[in-house]
Parts: sequence; structure tokens; C-alpha cells
Amino acid sequence: MATMQLDEKQTKELEEKFDHEVRFRHITPPASWLVAGLLFILSMFHYYTAGFGLLREVTHRGVHMAFVIGLVFLVFPFFKNKSTRSSWLAPGGIPWMDWLLALGAAAACLYVPYIFEDLAFRVGNPSNVDVAMGTILVIVLLEGTRRSMGWPLPILAIVFMGYAYFGKSMPGILQHPGADWANIVNHLYLTSQGVYGIALGVVATYVFHFVLFGVLATRIGLGQLFIDLASCVAGKYAGGPAKVAIFGSAAFGTISGSSIANTVTVGSLTIPAMIRLGYPRHFAAAVESTASTGGQITPPVMGAAAFLMVEFLNLPYQQIVLAAIIPAFMHFFGVFMQVHFEAKRHGLRGLSPEE
Repeated sequence: MATMQLDEKQTKELEEKFDHEVRFRHITPPASWLVAGLLFILSMFHYYTAGFGLLREVTHRGVHMAFVIGLVFLVFPFFKNKSTRSSWLAPGGIPWMDWLLALGAAAACLYVPYIFEDLAFRVGNPSNVDVAMGTILVIVLLEGTRRSMGWPLPILAIVFMGYAYFGKSMPGILQHPGADWANIVNHLYLTSQGVYGIALGVVATYVFHFVLFGVLATRIGLGQLFIDLASCVAGKYAGGPAKVAIFGSAAFGTISGSSIANTVTVGSLTIPAMIRLGYPRHFAAAVESTASTGGQITPPVMGAAAFLMVEFLNLPYQQIVLAAIIPAFMHFFGVFMQVHFEAKRHGLRGLSPEE
């Protein structure tokens, strides 16, 4: 009984630690109902456009970004592992400021589709309202990216915007005429070479649909099925859990296209099994991370880079899929052979039928 209570306590502590690590905010009704409804509407929007045809390009991208950036401010807190003062909280556990940021992000994203008919007369000569809305979008994008992805990407974006603004002060070959803030906003906000460019189009047109498919397939148990099949195929041989990690990651990669989802799903089972069997902790982590990385290049569902290749190279997706088969096979084969030799060198056994 004491052991069971200890296990439950440890499990609860691990779950709480994991919740802190992923930096998700604990949302309660009615805000949680609203977030769930917005996620459902976003999914249905993409389901409709995938089946019945896209909206106008800028409108489609703007609607997608309005939902995503707005939801980032509702789901991710301002600080990681920091409690928020109760006086700042609206019903549902979300600060009033984040509600305002979410609404501002949605308005800034939908402004360009709203004025699209007039853009031909205003690109290169933005109005004060254009500059204000573009400034809001730049700020919420930087902050939303910081909350969800960390500091590196926002810092990189700020550095390049600073380079565009202070070009006259740069030394040597780095010097250029420079641009004022209105011109920077014009390029980033009102043209198809900035925020509303190819990268956003690829995510809104291709990537989201495949990610949604992978999430649904995982929720209905298809990911666990792949792990079970990998255990049947490779679990009994030398270094069984490590080989299960490779086969499981390869199979799960066909539906996820994400190394992170691959690691979380497959690694939660295989890493403890590898450590229990005798693999060093760092080697177990390396095997799973390396195998899971292959999920991004495993056809038919691959990472965002594959869809960027479709857009930039103007090739059909089927051709990209066929070209990825051999590199994906070589990746997993190479990892498999390294694991096999390591298991033989250390005399590591396979899993028993009970395991």
C-alpha cells in the first residue's frame, strides 16, 4: 500500500513537472470552452477549404493566422513557471492583457484581407492606420513566438529588423541606405514577401492538414498500434527496446511528420525500457532522439520543409514523397546498425514475452 501511494505521488509530481515544462496555462471554464470551440472551428475551417476549395489567398492565410496567434495568447502564459496575480485574471484563469493581445492579434491579421481591394493603391505608401496595424502584428508575432518557441527566433527577427532600420550606420560592406519603420512595416505587412508570404501559405494550405491528421490518428490509438507492432517485430532481439524505438519511430513518423511528437509518443515507452535493459541514459536518449528525427523525412507525411520544397520547386507532392523514401530508409538503417552493434558489444538481451 505504501509503495502504491509512493508511486501515485511520484506520478503526480512528474505530471506537474511536465505541465510546467511545456508551459501550458491551466484554463478553466468558461475560457476552456471558448478555446476548445476556437480549435474546433479552426479545424473545420481547414477541413472545409481542403475539400471544397481555398478562399482568396490572403484571406485564407489571414484567417489561419488570426486563429493561431490569438490562441497562443490564450494557451501560453507570459512567464514560464510564474504565477499570475489574481487581480489580473479574467474568468477562466487568463489575464485580461492576454485577452486584449489575442483580440489585437486577430484584428491585425484580418485587417489585410479586409483592405485587400485597396492594397494595389497603397503598397509602398502605407497609411497611418496601416503602419499602426502592422506594428501591432509585428509585436504580437514576436511575443507569441517567444511564448510558444522561446527567445531565439524573436531575437533573430529583431536583429534583422534592426539591420534594416540602422543600415546607414553599419560598417563596410554591411552598410545600406536603410529604411524607416513605415517602409519596414510595408514590406513585412502589406506585401506577399513578408508575414503573408510562402511560409505562412504552406502552413495554412498543407502542413496544418497533415498535423491534424496525425493528431487524430494518434488519439484513436494508431500510434500505440505502431509501437505494439514494432515490439512484436524487434523486441525479442538483442537490444530490443532500442530497436523498438527505431521501428516505432519509423512507423509513427509516417503519420506525424514531427520529431517532437515522435519523441513524446514513442520515447515515453522505449527510453525507460532501454535504461532498464542496461543502456546508458545518454545513449538511450540519443537513440530515441535520432530515430524520432527521422519522422520528419518519413513519407507520406513529412515536416514543413517538404511542403516548402513543393512550393519553391513547383513539383507535385508525390514526387517529393518518392524522393524521400531512400533517404528515410538509409537514416533508419544506419541508426539500426549502430544500435545492433552497441547491443552486441555490451551483451544486451532482448525483451521477454512478458515485457
